[in-house]
Amino acid sequence: MKKKFAAILAALLVLALITGAALAETVSLAYSGGALNLRKGPGTEYRSLGTVHDGDHIDVLRYGDVWSKVETDDGRIGYIKNLYIADGDTNYASGTDYFDSHFTAYTTASVNFRAGASTSTASMGTLSKGTKVTVLGENGRFYLVKNSAGTQGFVSKSYISRNKPSTSTGSSSTAKTMTVTASYVNMRAGGGLSYDVIRVLPRGTVVTVVTRGNYWTRVNYKGTLGWIKNTYLK
Repeated sequence: MKKKFAAILAALLVLALITGAALAETVSLAYSGGALNLRKGPGTEYRSLGTVHDGDHIDVLRYGDVWSKVETDDGRIGYIKNLYIADGDTNYASGTDYFDSHFTAYTTASVNFRAGASTSTASMGTLSKGTKVTVLGENGRFYLVKNSAGTQGFVSKSYISRNKPSTSTGSSSTAKTMTVTASYVNMRAGGGLSYDVIRVLPRGTVVTVVTRGNYWTRVNYKGTLGWIKNTYLK
């Protein structure tokens, strides 16, 4: 009986290993920016576990809305953004044609800054009207762009122009600014703790107020829109 039980247990273990292996999908990276950080968690606020490069093969262990959990050939397990994964899914970077010559352009309205070339992929935040970006390539109806902070994402071509739009409102009033008061503060995609972290801002960072709420304030930091808890602003 003990031998039979041991044999069944061994068979189940082999099946589990086979099933686990089947869940991992081997893909390549699509990143033209040199070395890409492999993060310990799903966000730029997590420390780097080293770098990976364009064309490296990885195993995708779990897909997320913006970040995916992956394993490298040398056994490192961490997170990279979906838009750097070339897996044949048009929601991610696959199908992106990188331009030989990048060009400067501007957003013509407040627009979603997406993790993939599709309206069904998650927004990493919004870019305000007149935000200066560098256009790196195209994927269908979207441009792959880089903002002033170096973050890459997709923006609809309908809201990109080589000509800087007028941002004048006819008012001479100056936009209100506030300063981050805590050591490090999360800037989120929405006004609540359940929203994704877009940026982590250190103490002393100056942001422009867009909307002041009772508990959260929508701010603009170098063209990126997000929300910060009022407690951490002065």
